[in-house]
Amino acid sequence: MKKQVLALVVTYNRIELLKRCVAALERSVSFAERSVSDVEREAFSCDILVVDNASTDGTQQWLKKQEESVQTKAEDGDGFRGRFYAEYLPENRGGAGGFSYGMKKAYEMGYDFVWIMDDDTLVHKDTLKELLKAAGDVQDPGFGFLSSTVLWIDGTPCKMNRQTYVKKASPAEPLLPVKNATFVSLLFSREAMEKAGLPISEYFIWGDDKEYTGRVSDVLPCYHVTSAAVTHAMKENAGSNIVTDSAGRIDRYFYAYRNDWATARSRGVLEMLIYVLAFVLNGFRIIWKARDFKKERLRVMCRGFRAGVKFHPEIRRV
Repeated sequence: MKKQVLALVVTYNRIELLKRCVAALERSVSFAERSVSDVEREAFSCDILVVDNASTDGTQQWLKKQEESVQTKAEDGDGFRGRFYAEYLPENRGGAGGFSYGMKKAYEMGYDFVWIMDDDTLVHKDTLKELLKAAGDVQDPGFGFLSSTVLWIDGTPCKMNRQTYVKKASPAEPLLPVKNATFVSLLFSREAMEKAGLPISEYFIWGDDKEYTGRVSDVLPCYHVTSAAVTHAMKENAGSNIVTDSAGRIDRYFYAYRNDWATARSRGVLEMLIYVLAFVLNGFRIIWKARDFKKERLRVMCRGFRAGVKFHPEIRRV
């Protein structure tokens, strides 16, 4: 089995996290390379592509130096021996736009797999090795994506990055069938992009991962690889919740309610009913439990839903 992988990182104004992310990736790639046999090594490669969403914090300058540095190390045979690319978008297209752009690029460049993550993802030394082992185990009949176990910085499960399982899951199983996962260490096959297209770039942020992984799992089996762990370096181990989130983050929920309605509409009446029930329930929760900015929270919810009614983004193909 060919194992030509492109690790794709999308970043925006988080240079220190990006540096840690890239360093961890290089270690994991080098470890995976040392772990394969001499025969397999001939078919193995893993390069890194960072898509920058028009950062203004020095990220672009660092990336240009990184490209030069990695090339020098590769020529000297020191450490990470893959290629390092950077793409600079003219404006901030959000995570959705960055991943859509980068995955299309990976497909056009001929990679067998694209391994995607945010810039605050810290892969472990053996993450890629475990993902590739799982890819070999399920190569017949193939797979859409393989998802990592996502931990917080203290080693506990990250609440924001739990998978949706096809059936009741047992953590003891090495491969668990899943329907949805978040864009924190997902290994997509080339076939997934051919059959399901690309993430919807117009989603900008929030809900793009749920929509896309659901679309992929509709056409190909997808799995959680329990042994392939990563750390999500979030400030707090908390899921998204418009009822309790800080005032400075309220406006971001516009995208959640807009995008989730578009996704629900595309999946049928049952999903639309679930959306409406959750919408009403969250409205009551805000009224009863929110400590401040109740009107603002309700206003953002309603604005997102109204926008979603008129929101009909196109699914782009590779």
